[in-house]
Amino acid sequence: MHFSLRSITLLLAASKALAQNVTIPATNGSLPAAGANGCAAGYFPGSDTVLYTVPYPYQQVLSVIGNYTNLTWSGSPDNSVTTNNSEALATNDWTPGTARFYDVAGAHVIETITTYSKPANGPYVEIHTLAPLSIPSADVEFYGDFDGQVWQPICGGMATASNFTINFCASNATTAGAILHMLHMTDAATVGQFLGGQNFTSCAALGGNGTSTSGNGTSTTGGTATSSAAAVYTGAAAVQTLQMMAAVAVAGILTWAQSC
Repeated sequence: MHFSLRSITLLLAASKALAQNVTIPATNGSLPAAGANGCAAGYFPGSDTVLYTVPYPYQQVLSVIGNYTNLTWSGSPDNSVTTNNSEALATNDWTPGTARFYDVAGAHVIETITTYSKPANGPYVEIHTLAPLSIPSADVEFYGDFDGQVWQPICGGMATASNFTINFCASNATTAGAILHMLHMTDAATVGQFLGGQNFTSCAALGGNGTSTSGNGTSTTGGTATSSAAAVYTGAAAVQTLQMMAAVAVAGILTWAQSC
């Protein structure tokens, strides 16, 4: 993978330091004070990373993910995400301190931007905090001071590689890690579904005839999409597919959690 992990690591590290100095404006969105293990009392630290590649150009990926309050690709219906930054709704220029609010899997989510960058030619960088939330059906609570995603063009612009990394504190770090991993995997795969639903295997395959064979969908090797000529996502046409994928993913997570 032609993915500059060093540059992303440095960027995420710098952003994490910045996150520690941000005041969360949401009424109930502040993070608890850290204890000896870096987490509030009764919480335990964890982290998770998902790497995923879609063989669609960065500009097309940006058409799906590039609005902070449009999370149709993450399972939220159109117009269901709200924000405390009314000005950004008109300009789509999101700045540190902006919070968004939505509900998923029975939890009320509050995420507040600490770093946001969306250059025309990449990489797209979005880092936010995750306020404490509870998923009763999985009997777990968690929050995070660093929840970041980076989307970077690779394969000479014919594909886009993503990195979802979160550092979190949870009442059960194993359960929380499994939930966050599956949600981020589903998010990344759904971006590819929105843009055509083909599978990535290699840059060489894209350079030949613009198609590739089926990927395995793992978090380290990636997996959806092929043709760079796919149409830009423009609305709700793929929402039904997304919601089915998200429902299956969440059901799998909850079944796993309840069996532990």
